[in-house]
Parts: sequence; structure tokens; C-alpha cells
Amino acid sequence: MACALLCLAVVAGCQSYRDGKSRTIGELTDDSAIQLKVKTQLMADRNVNGFRLNVEVKRGVVSLHGRVASQEMRLRALEIAASVKGVASVEDRLDVTAAPLKDG
Repeated sequence: MACALLCLAVVAGCQSYRDGKSRTIGELTDDSAIQLKVKTQLMADRNVNGFRLNVEVKRGVVSLHGRVASQEMRLRALEIAASVKGVASVEDRLDVTAAPLKDG
């Protein structure tokens, strides 16, 4: 399963960017592998709802996008991303949104 996801990520990532800059095949492969590792670890962590977060990687720089329910979740997601081998830096594009209060 992981191999199939990695192959899909590599194929999906093989594109040139609109600004005219493109990555080498090696960079694409590295970035795709990092993206898969980060996303998998975010989804596996019980304190982070990784299914709702978007992970983008360009030349080892990870950008996390999405909404989290607390500052603790934000910090944990950033920590997870930074811990993955090959990550040069992490850009925080996460929004903290308070969870709605439950009646009762």
C-alpha cells in the first residue's frame, strides 16, 4: 500500500511550475517521499487530525495548510513535520480555530 501511494505521489508530482522553475527527478522523488512520510505520521498521531491537513513539499521545505482545533495541535503537527528525515524547514500555514462548544 505504501509503495503504491509513493508511486502515485511521484507520478502526480512530475510537473513543471508556472514560474518556469522546475525540480529535478531526484528532487521530485525526495519531495514526494517526504510528503508521504509527513502525511502518514500526521494521520497516525492521535493528537492531530492529519486527515484535514494538507502537506506540500518543495525542495525539502514542508508547508502545512489547514485548520487545527488548538495551539497544542498546531505545535504537534509542526513538530511531526520537522522530525521527518530530509525536511529542511517547515512553513506554518495552519489556522487555529476553536472547536464549537457542545450543548449540554
